[in-house]
Amino acid sequence: MSGEAQQSNSDTRDAEWELEYRPKKLRVWTVAIAVAVLVLHIIWALILTAGRDTGVHIGGADQLAFVVIGIILAGLILLLLRIRIRAGSEGVELTGLLATKLYRWDDIVGFTFPLSAQWARLELPAYEHVGIPAIQAMDGDAAVTAMHALRDVAHTYKPSAADPENV
Repeated sequence: MSGEAQQSNSDTRDAEWELEYRPKKLRVWTVAIAVAVLVLHIIWALILTAGRDTGVHIGGADQLAFVVIGIILAGLILLLLRIRIRAGSEGVELTGLLATKLYRWDDIVGFTFPLSAQWARLELPAYEHVGIPAIQAMDGDAAVTAMHALRDVAHTYKPSAADPENV
C-alpha cells in the first residue's frame, strides 16, 4: 500500500487499523478553497475603506469582523479534511465531517462502487448502504487501489464481504 492507502502505527489505537485512506483530490481542493475564501475576506476588509465616501462609516471593527468571518468559513471548509476510512480487525470506521461511525464485520455485507456513483458504498443487511466519501471517483487510480486494499482487509476478517459477486 502506498501513500494513499497506508498502515498507520502512530499510537496503540491506530495500530489495529490495517488500512487508512483519505481522498487525495478533495484534500487539495479543500485547502485551496479555504485559502481563497480567507484571502478574499482579507482583501474585502482592506478595500472596504478605500475609495470615495459612500455615507457609511466602516471602521476597524468592521474590517476585523470580515476577517473573522473569513476565518470561520475557512475553518468550516477545512472540516472536509476529516473524511477518511479505516479498516482493521474491529471493522470499518468511516469518519465524516462531524462524526465517526464504526461498522463491525458482522454488519457488513460487502463493498460496491457503482458506475454512476461519486464514491464507494458500504453494503449493509436488508439492501441498505452507506456512502464511503473517502473513496471518491475523482481520485481515479488511487481510489481503485484503495478499494482493492479495502477488499484485501475484508478478505482477512470477512471473506464473503470481499467478493463483489456476493453483494
